[in-house]
Amino acid sequence: MAKTIKIVLIEQAFLLAAGIESLVSELHGVFVEQVYHGSEHSLTDKVLGHKPDVIIVDPHAIENQLLSVVKNFQQEPDIKLVGLLSTKAPDNIKSRFAYHLNRDDCKFDLLENLKKIIGNSLEKPAKKNRILSNREIELLKQVCLGNTNQEIADKLFLSVHTVMTHRKNITKKLGIKTVSGLTVYALMNNLVDIREVENRG
Repeated sequence: MAKTIKIVLIEQAFLLAAGIESLVSELHGVFVEQVYHGSEHSLTDKVLGHKPDVIIVDPHAIENQLLSVVKNFQQEPDIKLVGLLSTKAPDNIKSRFAYHLNRDDCKFDLLENLKKIIGNSLEKPAKKNRILSNREIELLKQVCLGNTNQEIADKLFLSVHTVMTHRKNITKKLGIKTVSGLTVYALMNNLVDIREVENRG
């Protein structure tokens, strides 16, 4: 079973928090466990109590206690600390975070950056227990690139019936029915390049 990535978000602005949650929801196996505004009492203890894999922090949300909160999070080596920053964020703020999400980026760039940040965490279990066969992976790549069943059959020298059977098996194994969902899975597991997907069709 693939590892589930748990994110805790510290963001005081409702729209930004909702936007991050919406973005994360498009990544298979990743979810926002809790959102904090930053003013909560014992914030560090509450956040770490969720045992998150990733903490995303907007520095504005914890402006008065930024140094102490970030320092406490940095003492947890298994947690990836991500700063939700603007393009104009000063270097002394950027340097506090090992990873950055640029709040001024477009959706595509945010999704790609988030994938890179958490990609290694999702990839490791797949290597230990690879649930798709090599042929299924080949076929999944073609699906993600927007090819029809006939086109896939021609490329992989298979019958259309065999392609359809493989697709059913992939859907059953992964529990993902939509092409968009399969594409996110393939991106998160480095089976396809995001720019190839962008240029499909």
